[in-house]
Order: sequence, then structure tokens, then C-alpha cells
Amino acid sequence: MWRILGVLIVIAGLGAMSTFHGASTAAAAAEKQLICHVSEEEGNHIIEVSVNAVPAHLENHGDCLINSTDRSLIETPCDPTDANGNDICDIQP
Repeated sequence: MWRILGVLIVIAGLGAMSTFHGASTAAAAAEKQLICHVSEEEGNHIIEVSVNAVPAHLENHGDCLINSTDRSLIETPCDPTDANGNDICDIQP
């Protein structure tokens, strides 16, 4: 009986850990931003960066924001035009 109880406790603990891990993964994804990255070597393409890195990319590279959370867009070509200066790409994928 104690063995069964021990197994049930371990299974319950694993379930709680996977739920926690899923929550932390979702939180980590929420802290990312897709941007159109200007690159002469690789061509302009969509990358994902930490929200903390966004200001540097906007100021130093001429990048602009992509209004999407679709990670399948990463590495696809993009147009970094921001004619009105609001940091959002005029042409969204």
C-alpha cells in the first residue's frame, strides 16, 4: 500500500511540474517580440528577440515591429519600411 501511495505522489508531482513548465514556457514566449531585422549580409528577415532588446534593434539597426506572435514567420523576408516613424513595419506579413 505504501508503495502505491508513493507512486501516486510521484505521478502527481510530475503532473504539477509539467504544468509549471508549460506556464513558464508561455511566459517566456510572451517576453519576446517579432521584428523585421535589417541585414545587408542575410537580407531583411523576421527575427524574435527579447522585449529588452527591442529598443536597441529599433535604434541601432533600423528594424521595425511585426504585429504578430506567429513564430512560423521567423526567418521569412520582410520590408522594414516605417514611413510614419511609429516603430511598426508599414507592411506586415
